[in-house]
Amino acid sequence: MFKKLKKLVISILTSLIIVTGVGQLSLIKADQTLPQLDLEAKSAIAIDAKTGQIIYTKDDKQTYPVASMSKLLTAYILLQAIHEGKITWETKVTPTVTEVDISNNTELTNVPLKEGHSYTIKQLYQAMLVGSANAATMLIGNSISGTQTKFIDKMRKTAKNLGITDAKIYSANGLTAKYLGDERYPNTDENAENEFSVRDMAIISQKLIEKYPEILETTKLTKVDFNDNGEITTVSNTNELLQDNSNLGIDGLKTGTSDAAGYCFASTTNKDGHRIITILAGAKDNDARFDQTKNLLNYIYNNYDYLAISTDRALRQNVKVKYGKQGSVPATIGNNLSLWVPKNTKEKALQIKLIPKSSTIEAPIKQGEVVGEYQISVAGNLGFIDGSNNLKTKALSDNNVEGINIFIKWWQMLTEVI
Repeated sequence: MFKKLKKLVISILTSLIIVTGVGQLSLIKADQTLPQLDLEAKSAIAIDAKTGQIIYTKDDKQTYPVASMSKLLTAYILLQAIHEGKITWETKVTPTVTEVDISNNTELTNVPLKEGHSYTIKQLYQAMLVGSANAATMLIGNSISGTQTKFIDKMRKTAKNLGITDAKIYSANGLTAKYLGDERYPNTDENAENEFSVRDMAIISQKLIEKYPEILETTKLTKVDFNDNGEITTVSNTNELLQDNSNLGIDGLKTGTSDAAGYCFASTTNKDGHRIITILAGAKDNDARFDQTKNLLNYIYNNYDYLAISTDRALRQNVKVKYGKQGSVPATIGNNLSLWVPKNTKEKALQIKLIPKSSTIEAPIKQGEVVGEYQISVAGNLGFIDGSNNLKTKALSDNNVEGINIFIKWWQMLTEVI
């Protein structure tokens, strides 16, 4: 009796893995194959820039001050305005008295602005991303919305449109409110700072690179000359990994530093053609934010493989067909996909589920016809930055399925009713 029961259980489990039209489930747990990594930072996240797959997290949903990493949201809004034709790179704008004062505050990172002088958006944009210039960032906000208050409102709205609901936004540049003078957001405490989770910053970074990849042409610059009517101020990029010799290929994105935030860093690299974004918040010092970022990237490269799943690979499962000369048809994925999987697991780490487009798919069916949806993830996965647990793609019929003779079909329909 026990042997029969054991065989029955094994049979049921096997059926669950290979059942037609339901999906295949890998029973490998990816987290069992990976060593632990505890970064020396308050929070961190690493994602694939293309798919949004989360590869590593540490306290990724808790909001913290992020200082000048806030400038990435300002850059997103500016590039959006540029692409929509609302402003141009050659548009000239003049700073307010407050912004001139802030630009000459030696406590803060800046390029010096002068009262009555005009500056192009391109100048201010480069100063913001390369030199982390705070007053230049505020002037960009004014050029888009007219005032700092209106621009902060736009930042808040834009963040919500990106799916960010937990951020606290008080400035265009991430400065503590007390430094903003009469351009402080109304009814804001002087110690208030922008707060985002590293997940929030990853969302902003991913959207920036996806929609406006030209940002990398600026974030990769090691220095830039700010020309104010012939008076040159050279600013160096605060991202020290741009000149690092570790062969990681960092080409962005932005640092952030304040007493409340500690040392933060949003990085990206396109090593071997696969772009990764990492966000680190609350490192103990300047060296630590870069060292910990390198530790995180090396951890990924040492423990993960990039698995490309192309449409011509044998990723096929069967979908049941009614009234066809075949009782089922193999389905293949509709477009190429890619996922990071633990090393040496390859397809074994995949969780694959095929959901037919309806409970009854009737013949005839043409090759390439949509017959359902594939949902693909990694065993033990951390999900995706948009909140989903898997990649989705159309499931296409791998071949034609002819319908049966009309009289046989009628007979089958009749027997079903009876």
